[in-house]
Amino acid sequence: MNAVFNLAIKVIVIILTVFIVVVLVVGLFNTILEIKEFLFTKSIGQSFNVIVVDILTFLVIIELFRSFIVYFETHRFRLNTMIDPAIIFVIRELIVKLYGEQNVSYEVILAFGFLLLCLGIIRSLAIKYSPSDEKSENKILY
Repeated sequence: MNAVFNLAIKVIVIILTVFIVVVLVVGLFNTILEIKEFLFTKSIGQSFNVIVVDILTFLVIIELFRSFIVYFETHRFRLNTMIDPAIIFVIRELIVKLYGEQNVSYEVILAFGFLLLCLGIIRSLAIKYSPSDEKSENKILY
């Protein structure tokens, strides 16, 4: 019964990996098509705003999918790979806020800074106190 379960998990992981690659390729093509559309239909300033936001969003999605792939390979969630997309998402939001709005209050900038500091500390601690690969493999096997 355990062999059937492991085989089913392997098949599901393969299907999800193919799905993730397809989604990334489609997202890349959509981003490229939107760039062409914005460059020819809107002003350069408006186009650049949209292009920057689209590219940053695509980077967040890549990091999120990368963390899924790491989970598929290791069969466990690693805190540092889960925090990476969160850090990139916060940086994306900060860039969008600073780039899109004319006046951003200092409270918003301080909040983003504090959040990034906390996420950075948690990521550093997760790397420093991460169980070694040998120990984690033994836990999975037994």
